[in-house]
Amino acid sequence: MNRRALPLALFALCAACQGATSAPGVVPADLRDVERTGEGLVSTTFGPYPGRTPAWDRAGMVLSILKTVWTRAKTANPGLPAAPTSQLDAAVLELSAAIVGKNQRRAAYAANAVGLAVPDIFDSFHPDAPKQIVRMDAVYRQLGLDAHFGDTQAVASDLTSLEGDWAAARDAVHTRVPTCHRVGGTATVEGEIDASLKNTRMTQSMAEVESENGALEIDTLELLFDCPADGVVPSTGLGKRCHAQGECDPGQVCDTNNAGGTCAPDPAHAAIGTPCSSTVDCGTDPRSACNNASGDGYPGGYCTMEPCNDVQVCPPGATCVALGGETTACFQTCKNDADCRGAEGYVCQLFVTAPPTGFGPSDHACAFPCKRDSDCKQPLSCDVANGKCRP
Repeated sequence: MNRRALPLALFALCAACQGATSAPGVVPADLRDVERTGEGLVSTTFGPYPGRTPAWDRAGMVLSILKTVWTRAKTANPGLPAAPTSQLDAAVLELSAAIVGKNQRRAAYAANAVGLAVPDIFDSFHPDAPKQIVRMDAVYRQLGLDAHFGDTQAVASDLTSLEGDWAAARDAVHTRVPTCHRVGGTATVEGEIDASLKNTRMTQSMAEVESENGALEIDTLELLFDCPADGVVPSTGLGKRCHAQGECDPGQVCDTNNAGGTCAPDPAHAAIGTPCSSTVDCGTDPRSACNNASGDGYPGGYCTMEPCNDVQVCPPGATCVALGGETTACFQTCKNDADCRGAEGYVCQLFVTAPPTGFGPSDHACAFPCKRDSDCKQPLSCDVANGKCRP
């Protein structure tokens, strides 16, 4: 799972969890991977702030994944909107040439063109999050590109686009914020976006920094629209209290180790903690996601489910945790390092499980060794000597 993970996750919640009469649409796994790999390509070709050093070896591997998932998505969904589909096809061709030529500017802009095409494609599936929020995610990255490469006219255009989309989406956000305590940062996110846009409008020299801040703020908004409403105890579906298997819906099991009995995804439809290169390797559950080796930096890939909380629970054998700068996801539970893929560098790591940081039920999961305190959620700190987070 990359830092924004994140994301990226615009799929259906059950109607009972949302308190609505119908569920939002489901964005297919391969299309979610298209967005994820596009963001990974921006990261690998543009490089992290402030150094902006490309990782060309990784970029080529991520591009290979993008080509695979995009081809599968087009085959499985022949009715995708024509204009963004053509835009994405062109971006893939441009990426192929730019990465071979190690042209940072061409590659980074082509990578973000994937993200700019995604909102209209996602919107054809009618997900719950407003299209403007999905688009703001890509435009904030575009803002960083334009600022870094000194295109002041483009920076002004990006800012106008962001302000327009924020104005259109803000009422929906404002209505949603009080309904969800499960996502950290929602209480202040509106003011933070206002501030990032104001700072950029006042001082264009801050645009690249504010693009980084804005991307994190949009992560919070995307999670907000995946969040079950406060106070809802589902009578059916995920999160329903249970005592025996027959009390849960098809495709679910009664996990008696979670809050005394909770309807959870059937582990047969998930593959938490197993190797993967794309989401289709991780089972059929709509929350499945692959943190792959090249784009996300997970050796051998690591199957997760995201997001997760006390309603959108994890399957038995997995637990809902959050790494240092990432959103909640289901990771493989463990008791010691021997339970994890040690040969690939995974250890049995300690996590905070107090909402909204994590939701458990276990406080240990297979993950990376920590290297610094920021790799652990506060109040945990990193014991650098053994790579373990500690109280």
